[in-house]
Amino acid sequence: MDGILTKKQEAVLRIIKQYYLEKGFAPSLNELKDQLGISTKRGVVVHLDALERKGYIFRTSQPRGIHMAENDEEIVYDYLIGVPILGYANAGIPMVSAEEENLGVLKIDKNILGNKENLFALIIKGDSMDLAKIDNQDLSNGKYIIIQKDADFEDGDIVVAIIDDSATVKRFKKSKDVILLYPDSSNPANMPIYMDRNTEGLINGKVIKVLENPSI
Repeated sequence: MDGILTKKQEAVLRIIKQYYLEKGFAPSLNELKDQLGISTKRGVVVHLDALERKGYIFRTSQPRGIHMAENDEEIVYDYLIGVPILGYANAGIPMVSAEEENLGVLKIDKNILGNKENLFALIIKGDSMDLAKIDNQDLSNGKYIIIQKDADFEDGDIVVAIIDDSATVKRFKKSKDVILLYPDSSNPANMPIYMDRNTEGLINGKVIKVLENPSI
């Protein structure tokens, strides 16, 4: 790479990287135009030309055909999705704050996630779901869980719920008057949680994947 980037070129590059991390693909010219506040697509192309000339990107004739070149320490591949780690999910009594902590980004092959979008990751804390499995991976302490915010869920599915500003991971069951969040645990001390059926915003998403955490 050669040449210093202008502030506008830095902004274009930042948006492209963010799209890859969040969606697994590049933004379109119209999306770049809108986010940058540029009036024409030709104005965007001028900046893309400069980034390509300086070695930060390369382009193909395919739709969304902007690809990241090697950039110092990081390469963003078009077959990877970046899933942000937003904190911890209690597999026990809800105690850890559900406030987003931004603990990093997991880079996951799109084939593993089935091209799903609107995803985030949490780290399991506790043992209330250690007997539960998704694709033969148990939900034991320290593992990563991948949550899809807008996924449909039904009785027996594993969900993340927000209770008193804390995130908890449990199995879901809905009856006439009650939402039951219940453990799947080897520890008899873990007990179910009973919530009003009409509690708004209770379920934050469905757990769709469990991944090993090599640091534990």
